[in-house]
Amino acid sequence: MPTILYLCGIQDPPAVGARIAREGDARWLPSGELEVVRGEGEQRTAYRFLFHATAANAAAELARTLVDLVVVDNRPDPRRPYRSFAATPAGKLLPVLSSVRGGSRNVSRRQLVLLLSSGETLARDVYVAGAMKLGGYVIDPFLEPERADRPGPGFLDQLALMLGTRRPGKLALCLSGGGIEGLIYELGVLRALDEFLVNRKIPDFDIFCGISAGAILAAFLANGVSVAELIAGFKDGTETIDAVGRSILFQPNTGELVARLADLARDFLRGVLGRREASRAGPEAAEGRGEASSARFDVIETLMRLVPGGFFAGDRLRWYLEEQLTRAGRTNCFRQLRKELYIGATDQDSGRPVVFGEAGYRDVPISHAVRASSALVPYYPPEPLLGRYMVDGAFTRTTNFSVAIRHGARLVTIVNPFVPLLGARPGAVDREGGAFAALQGVKALVHSRFEQAFLHIDEVYPDVDFQVFLPEGEELEQLTGTLMKFFYRVEIADLAYEHTTARLRQQMPGIAERFRRHGLILRDPRSEEPVALSGPAPAASAPPDVAARAG
Repeated sequence: MPTILYLCGIQDPPAVGARIAREGDARWLPSGELEVVRGEGEQRTAYRFLFHATAANAAAELARTLVDLVVVDNRPDPRRPYRSFAATPAGKLLPVLSSVRGGSRNVSRRQLVLLLSSGETLARDVYVAGAMKLGGYVIDPFLEPERADRPGPGFLDQLALMLGTRRPGKLALCLSGGGIEGLIYELGVLRALDEFLVNRKIPDFDIFCGISAGAILAAFLANGVSVAELIAGFKDGTETIDAVGRSILFQPNTGELVARLADLARDFLRGVLGRREASRAGPEAAEGRGEASSARFDVIETLMRLVPGGFFAGDRLRWYLEEQLTRAGRTNCFRQLRKELYIGATDQDSGRPVVFGEAGYRDVPISHAVRASSALVPYYPPEPLLGRYMVDGAFTRTTNFSVAIRHGARLVTIVNPFVPLLGARPGAVDREGGAFAALQGVKALVHSRFEQAFLHIDEVYPDVDFQVFLPEGEELEQLTGTLMKFFYRVEIADLAYEHTTARLRQQMPGIAERFRRHGLILRDPRSEEPVALSGPAPAASAPPDVAARAG
């Protein structure tokens, strides 16, 4: 049943309802909503209208309720015309909606429809609707036929056309980085969401996108491994998943250090031999070669060249993933997966993003792709693949949600723990030391890019629904350690689980309605029944007086 929020203008809800009721079988519900049914059998369509008298009340409703369309009555009152567009109901509602963070909005501008009347303000309002990329407009839909110059389609007929923009598609899960702590946070969020899902669990999604730590989880989920199995395996080990030990993550990168020392010694010998040859050739040649040799062996440059690409080799992480993904029922090959898996990395030398799993990058083993996506310099060195040097995908992308959409996703669930600490006390970050300050800077850079990408996401992808999970409050405080803190911090997983569970309960049925659009049913584990969504309700004997309490 499509839900339509109607922001009233020159007419109150009973008057508008009486007009709409002419186009179908209408009944007022005890809640003050209007239900209109049209057609019979398979052609039967029911519409639910929520009426509000002010833009503030409409915005508050949209913050807690998922609707399919918003109709704003922008028709002017001839006795008291609006002085500007900003003074109209639409002019008051749009700034409030625009202030909501992208991806958290329950409605996009393309779901807004203006109700206009022919007259002096028509050209202005039509121009604004186009410039702001609104969903459309309807002109004089309630005029009596004898007063209309050219009677057109009815009000509900025009709304039905605008409601048909969403297309069915795939379910996608996008997981970002955040080091070991971020991975544990993501497991807590996924555990909560998985418990609320009824008919399809998280491994049943169609597309999995992962970057850095998120790539590790995505590789297992795309192979059908359950969230509960991942949690148990990573923490203590199970029959099907080995625990992740310190030696796997923190293998010293001694091989590269030895190689760099050998290169330095070789260059040093070349420089010594060069000076000897120059001295034999004469003073002028010796002077020229001596300057070159001196430049080559500049102390700072030499020390910089000694620093390895990463403190830890990362080879054992690749071997671990290869062993786990080649066990019975799993695969280490992108082409053999039943689900779509896309792993984000960065070409270190060109600075361009790379997506393993897409055309041209499907023949790389999944374990190698995940190792490349997790190569966060200076922790891990680059991973040589396809003749290029690959590093952490977070350098160029945060979640790769656009990749999921490109491959047909219409519901995108994002978990992004890579968020900076929002400290109110001046100097709180500086007191933690330089390493923490550097990490805070990286998080701020990555997260600001994520927020910028989401600023107008609802307008860029109007037919895609997003559900975003970010750490807040206590969760952020727990995620302030080093990215490489090894031991499984149960408090992070538990806190993420508890906060996500509370959020799912608090924001029902909005999230449930969003998921229902894509065939997913949510149910609170404490309840025996799925979340009650919009549907038929007992008919009221007469229209209630909703004009005074339309908000």
